[in-house]
Amino acid sequence: MIVVVGTGLAAVCAVEGLRDEGCSAPIMMVGAERDLPYDRPPLSKEFLRGETTLEAARIRGDAFYREHNVELVLGAAAKSLDTHSRELELEHGRRIPFDKLLIATGASARRLPVPGAELDGVLTLRTGADALHLKTELARAGHVVVVGGGFIGLEVASAARAMGKHVTVVEAAPQPLARLLHGERVAGAITQLHRDHGVVVHTSTTVTEFCGAHRVEEVVLSTGERIPADVVLVAVGVEPSTRWLAGSGIRLDDGVLTNASLETNVPGIYAAGDVARALQPGAEGHARFEHYGAAYEQGVVAGRLIAGGTAVPNVIPGAGSEQFGVRMQVLGRTAGADRVVVRGSLEARTFAAFFLVEGAVRGAFLMNRVRELPVVRKLVLNRACVDERRIADESQPLVMPAVA
Repeated sequence: MIVVVGTGLAAVCAVEGLRDEGCSAPIMMVGAERDLPYDRPPLSKEFLRGETTLEAARIRGDAFYREHNVELVLGAAAKSLDTHSRELELEHGRRIPFDKLLIATGASARRLPVPGAELDGVLTLRTGADALHLKTELARAGHVVVVGGGFIGLEVASAARAMGKHVTVVEAAPQPLARLLHGERVAGAITQLHRDHGVVVHTSTTVTEFCGAHRVEEVVLSTGERIPADVVLVAVGVEPSTRWLAGSGIRLDDGVLTNASLETNVPGIYAAGDVARALQPGAEGHARFEHYGAAYEQGVVAGRLIAGGTAVPNVIPGAGSEQFGVRMQVLGRTAGADRVVVRGSLEARTFAAFFLVEGAVRGAFLMNRVRELPVVRKLVLNRACVDERRIADESQPLVMPAVA
């Protein structure tokens, strides 16, 4: 028996990898949510705007699980893992023996440790149930406060403005996405996009308290300002869902530690997706990626490896976003760059920013440059050494031969 713990993208892709590799063993997929596995990216955008449903966002339909001989155990959270007897215990007491197991429990939304965080109307967004709750609250809200200027928070801010709400974003850094985009220059274009659409953006500011009798009514900022709020979304990142692994002997450190082949320190037990902190090639150590592409790639590879294959994960960190009709993509590693080269116009919101280390492209951020995405992906994947003036010159085509 092969047990997959989790019902997200990595879990579904692992099933595909297992069967594609010729594995005929029975598969059980166990998850805390009651819904069939669904894509999470639409939850903060199209779902909130009423343009899609959870059913439409399903990764695969019912037939997929029947055809792939997968037993689904939904609405049943993992409680503990006995690596000696090789049994998984669920919250309701059921114990499931396994031969091999994949940990794909993803991550959960962080909450703010400030007074009033438990008030009604102070929400997080991670699951379909969360999204439905937020959508209901937004429908009757006038003032919306988003705490955290990452992609999720900014997408919700965009969706709320599209509904005609008064929206305030509170970000602790000098700009939203400043850490991801290596400073304020590129990140400032996103801040200005929101301000131009009527979002009030507070930067270098934190929340000290949520106020209200039973329901949130105000948000108190570190500046002393008090902002009216009918609903608050706290979008300050996630933490890997590993509490159920306490005492199991599985090595944990900001996620489940694995080798380059996604196997944990316990033979036959693997991890993939947001929960996995996998060993990276070269001297880069372990890294955990919280994005769609990593979940897809690691899920497929983990399935193939569990089935006895020899695949190796080749994850390029990346994420996509859409805010106020503007499409954005980030690829590779943007932190630690010693140079940032911009091709296009920040002001016109059509540009590609390249993050270089010693002349090599390690990461990129694109705004409204979808056509250049395939070439940019190759530049990042190959860590191409580029001629800075040439890639910044829009009169020159952006192609792989544009190397120094």
